[in-house]
Amino acid sequence: MVYIPSSVDREFVSGMDRLFRGKVRDTYEIAGFPENLFVVASDRISVYDHVLGCEIPQKGEVLTAMNVFWRKTLLEHWRFAHDLIAYGSHIDEFLPNHLKGNPELQKRAAVVEKLLMYDFEAIARGYLTGSGFTAYQATHPHELCGHVLPEGFTDGSRLPYALFTPSTKEQEGHDKHISAESVMARYGFLPERLSLQLYELAASLSRAQGILIADTKFEFGYAKGKLKFGDELFTPDSSRYWDEQDWEHSRENERSPQSLDKQFVRDFAKTLGIDKRNPALPEDRAFVGSCVIPPEIIDCTRRIYRYIFWRMTSKKLELFQRENMGIDVNPPRVHLDLIVGSRSDLAQATPALEKLNELRKTGLVDPQLHIISCHRNPEALRGYAEELKNVDVIVAGAGKAAALPGALTSWLRFFGKNNIPVIGVAFEGDTSVSSWAATLSIEEVPGQPVVLNENGNAYRGAKGCLRACERAVQGEFLPDSRERTSIDSELNLNVWK
Repeated sequence: MVYIPSSVDREFVSGMDRLFRGKVRDTYEIAGFPENLFVVASDRISVYDHVLGCEIPQKGEVLTAMNVFWRKTLLEHWRFAHDLIAYGSHIDEFLPNHLKGNPELQKRAAVVEKLLMYDFEAIARGYLTGSGFTAYQATHPHELCGHVLPEGFTDGSRLPYALFTPSTKEQEGHDKHISAESVMARYGFLPERLSLQLYELAASLSRAQGILIADTKFEFGYAKGKLKFGDELFTPDSSRYWDEQDWEHSRENERSPQSLDKQFVRDFAKTLGIDKRNPALPEDRAFVGSCVIPPEIIDCTRRIYRYIFWRMTSKKLELFQRENMGIDVNPPRVHLDLIVGSRSDLAQATPALEKLNELRKTGLVDPQLHIISCHRNPEALRGYAEELKNVDVIVAGAGKAAALPGALTSWLRFFGKNNIPVIGVAFEGDTSVSSWAATLSIEEVPGQPVVLNENGNAYRGAKGCLRACERAVQGEFLPDSRERTSIDSELNLNVWK
């Protein structure tokens, strides 16, 4: 039985009989529809088989929308059998009158076909990391779920081909790896074949967006004599997402890249020792439930979930809910500051200002314009960063040696405001040298704290400023969760001979 801490034990549905409570989802019977189930994705989050005592705002919405996105997208390429019946506004057709027309329920709930579920988790891996890499390291010769692997793999290594690495589905305690052969002996070849086919298809579509799916989990069930995919497909709860460029850079020091999923919370939970706690023991469950998850960890996680959804769908969550799920929901108003280095830069910012004014009238953005020179008025830039409040994103542009975006980012980090993304714009100069100087001063900031375009370059000129502002309004941003680091100054060095 799943233990839910009281701090996150809340009911989304009244007047329906609940059949099952999972770590994240609650499942209900639907009166008049005995072959279907009503599943609601909560904002609960589980790590190492424990449910934490905090919620991640909008997490359930992202899981439901991502599940819908992948099923609709994959069905355009392959007519596979699955359990999803209705989502978004269409769930009203199955609900009692008092629950119809509820946008909050439509965002996070779905009607699914009732399946006789298999008692194992079907895991497909294209890269070696997580528990798969741990098992690889612990065996000699190296072996994972019956697959014999060669020497030389490191954390995050790409496998020569995708592997089927199933696990048990424990009611209490941690899941355990089982051999692919044992699953085949009991259930035949279909679970492995279908898992690898669907994984390879999704991985190919994901790579087109610059995202790698390192591994994913499927669940299977039977209905009317047919094997079907159930539960969730390729959500950030069931899959490990990596940015492709980050993965390529990670190969230089053989590390696992930053995960765009709930791995961020797993890593924090490990610092509290939650990974060493047994979910079957009451005292360990009580310990985990009492652990305080800091607000910044919760906010970073929320933004990671929204970011990976945007990267995969090219839409903000609310826009997808409205256009693809038929839900009456409005996107959040974006508070945007546009900063230029001098009044002469306003000419190149004009198209962006006109666009922002149009969007302001629709209620999508609340823009502000500032002129601050980081060279001539460094104290003004420092004061701006120190006093800054209620701003979601900043677009900062300057010409020549355009240190403004990088300097502003440094001040924001100094004042603990590295949650505010800064998009860098290099304005064109009178010469090619000055134009390239502006570009390099943005692109070559150590650690790349300034947001670049989709190709990893600075936005340039009037068109670049316009695109940067559009990105600020329409896009999501990966939170910068790094600690502020400094390099000690060294004064009066004795180098004279």
